Amino acid sequence: MPAGRRLAALAIVTALAVTACQPADPVAADADVIVVGAGIAGLAAALEAESHGARVLVIEANSVAGGHAVRAGGFALVDTPLQRSRGYHDSPDIAYRDLMAWGEDADPWWVRFYVDNSREQVYDWLTAMGVKFTVVVPAPQASVPRFHFTRGAAVNAVVPMIREALARPRIEFLWNTEVTEILRRDGRIAGVRTERSRSGGRRLYHAPAVILATGGFQSNLDLVRRSWRRDLPAPARLLIGAGQYATGSGLRLVEPFGAALTRMDHQVTFVNGLPDPRDPGGGHGLLTQNPAAIWVDATGRRFTNEAASSKVTDRAVLRQSPATHWLVFDATGARQLTIRGAAWLSAKTIEEEILDNPTLVSRADDIAALAAAAGLPPDALVETVQRFNRFVDQGMDTDFGRIGPGMSEAPPPALRQPPYYAIQLFPMTRKSMGGLEIDHETRVLGGAGQVIRGLFAAGEATGVAGINGSHGGEGTFLGPSVLIGRVAGRSAVAQALGPQALGRRQAADAAPADASPAAVAPRAQPANLPALLAQQRRGYWHFGVSHALVVERGESCDSCHKSPWGTGPATTAAQRIVQLDSCVRCH
Repeated sequence: MPAGRRLAALAIVTALAVTACQPADPVAADADVIVVGAGIAGLAAALEAESHGARVLVIEANSVAGGHAVRAGGFALVDTPLQRSRGYHDSPDIAYRDLMAWGEDADPWWVRFYVDNSREQVYDWLTAMGVKFTVVVPAPQASVPRFHFTRGAAVNAVVPMIREALARPRIEFLWNTEVTEILRRDGRIAGVRTERSRSGGRRLYHAPAVILATGGFQSNLDLVRRSWRRDLPAPARLLIGAGQYATGSGLRLVEPFGAALTRMDHQVTFVNGLPDPRDPGGGHGLLTQNPAAIWVDATGRRFTNEAASSKVTDRAVLRQSPATHWLVFDATGARQLTIRGAAWLSAKTIEEEILDNPTLVSRADDIAALAAAAGLPPDALVETVQRFNRFVDQGMDTDFGRIGPGMSEAPPPALRQPPYYAIQLFPMTRKSMGGLEIDHETRVLGGAGQVIRGLFAAGEATGVAGINGSHGGEGTFLGPSVLIGRVAGRSAVAQALGPQALGRRQAADAAPADASPAAVAPRAQPANLPALLAQQRRGYWHFGVSHALVVERGESCDSCHKSPWGTGPATTAAQRIVQLDSCVRCH
């Protein structure tokens, strides 16, 4: 890799020299850099800014860090030691061609920047924090396997980042705090106005640089629909499959400045959403997959190659009228059913609350009866299943090409073992590939292309800078969010402290006192916990979700609460570090 590219992340911020050295702010700064949002991009930005000597204030609406990334999967990384150990030859040029072809209209500068730097600035940086990538697998958009996983989900990559941030005294966190306004004075950003969600307390925080890492907008159905792509009809029923705080809050905050939005119609919409039976409003969805199933439309007929890439299957479903489909499988295929998207899901709850729930799943001992139960035409569904079974027997799918010579996956089984199942699925929001328009230094731009001085953005709030183009790839959200977050951290430091600060990395101050767990006597659940969970308390969303599982599982308090963290809220860095060990109990 050319030396110029390896140093590009530092070089791009030198243009800030002219604007960084401003007259002293008449209001004392509370921090050098404020980061709004403690998801994976915000954490990367905070860690990078702190490493150059900045005092960083991270403001998070939730009571924990990690954002939507704790529920995500893996990272698309290029030419890593793990790939080489598996015998996979990858390179930035190969990855660039793959991503540009898959995305179709991806931003070429950011794609090039990412593939050139993902090894050193994402893989190496994360592994130095203790992240262990153990698996690399193929992905539809990649000609070489580059989809990297830690042990389990991405929570195992996010937790080390949180632990590192908590161990750095120059990084301060404000939890359960919403930013309600971005302050501007004399033509440049001056800080934020906040409100504590639990107490209602309000306060101003001043800083010469603010980074928006507020996530996407896929939990804001109104904005999703207003931004819907023109080439496909909007579905009548659209479930929410994004994080609790993916509301587009960062987009609202910049409206007074006339900030430019870009690619807002570029959205990842999954088509396999199952209404969450525990959501009283029925608006949230669970990601439902079964490689042994066939997909049928409202006429009871197959309409696509179920094993094709999301480029094919998503369009096929969204073009249906209505935009819905049914998974049809038998008792053998039931063993391959996977449902994700909620911490309460387990083999037991899937069986009891989904498979045994006739409002969600139809079941019968023959296909005609299954069709009647699911509201599908019996004759058509019987013929569809019989035809598919013949394809399996013959080893060739002449309708959609799912079965045949040269297929990379094992052929699906025939549907012959009762009972038979049918599950109706709906489109479901997931990820934003558009948002705030930024330049190559992650500075937020106005409608005329001008820089909004002191304001930066990273992660899904920017649609990850257009790296995905029109089609979201596997691992091309988490990895780019880390890299763009780091660029934002450097750019914000150049704004706040001057570009010369980037020439020196500063070691973190002493970490908090040892937070290793100590043995404690088992503590039963407090008697009033169910009553607390029944209350609708602002600022207690994560508390409610996590403790509802504790009650359901019959766990004791010390399943998570270890010394020095008592049974109250974690208020110190040492307590927060201990608290991190409990994340994997739900994620």
